[in-house]
Amino acid sequence: MIGLDLFKITKEQEDAKSGKYKIGPLPKGYGVTISNTLRRLLLSSIPGAAITAVKIDGVKHEYATMEGLQEDVLTMILKLKELSIKLHGNEKRIMKLEVKGKKGKVTEVSANDFDKPAEVEIINPDVVIAHLTSDITLNMEATVEPGVGYAYPNEELREELGLIPLDAIYSPVKKVQVELSKTRVGKETNYDQIDLTIITDGTVSPSQAMLKAAEIYDSIANRMVDLLGGDSDMLKEMTKVEEDLEPKEEKRILIGELNLSTRLSNALLNAGITNLNDLTRYRLDEVANFRGMGKKSLGELQEVLAANNLSLMD
Repeated sequence: MIGLDLFKITKEQEDAKSGKYKIGPLPKGYGVTISNTLRRLLLSSIPGAAITAVKIDGVKHEYATMEGLQEDVLTMILKLKELSIKLHGNEKRIMKLEVKGKKGKVTEVSANDFDKPAEVEIINPDVVIAHLTSDITLNMEATVEPGVGYAYPNEELREELGLIPLDAIYSPVKKVQVELSKTRVGKETNYDQIDLTIITDGTVSPSQAMLKAAEIYDSIANRMVDLLGGDSDMLKEMTKVEEDLEPKEEKRILIGELNLSTRLSNALLNAGITNLNDLTRYRLDEVANFRGMGKKSLGELQEVLAANNLSLMD
């Protein structure tokens, strides 16, 4: 059987919103396993952003109508849900809109009319969300939040008068199509190949979405290996980082355990030196002035220090 680490990912076509890729060759049966997992992760687990609440001046709930507004409020809210929003950061942000209509003229209101914080980017600003047919002013606030997957509307928000909660589809991946085919490796023709098509809303590229799905896949697999007593690559890397950051404990070399002459041993102990490593904080002239430290003892000490890869301060 061909090794699982010998497959390749070939990009056949990609733009900001769609991409087609081939993954293979894979051992027989692995095409189904890998493609199903990737597809589910792509559709459910890629983080994104969405509007989770709106507040419109003069409107109490989503089933209301406004004089001078061509659409009803519910239709306008459904248009807001079409916006592809990219949020830079993990905090919710408020977009504000204020558009004044003209009497006797239809005024088009688009997503481009929103006053957005720097962290918010609307990928499709040309989406038309409403039409004003008189000289009314449409004032609106839209709350943008980050999230994953799908979220029901937070009905507790209705405690604030006029605030309308929305359900949210955070996932930037709109469609994933998988086709399995056979491919050849040498004379063998029963290997699997995955033909993968990914379509996003443009807030992330298809290859970025696939990379994120693969990282989630990898972290889950590594965690399972660790829990089952294996030795995952992730665990090795984490352990290496921890070892690099962990302060190294200094090995103690006790004076009393060294085979020193009595004169040198007494000179060091009288100076309060019980660990040979402590001497690395002293200069040669300081050690030479220890009581009872003669020239011969000093020479012996330097030999002992060198043998233990230590030295006095310069």
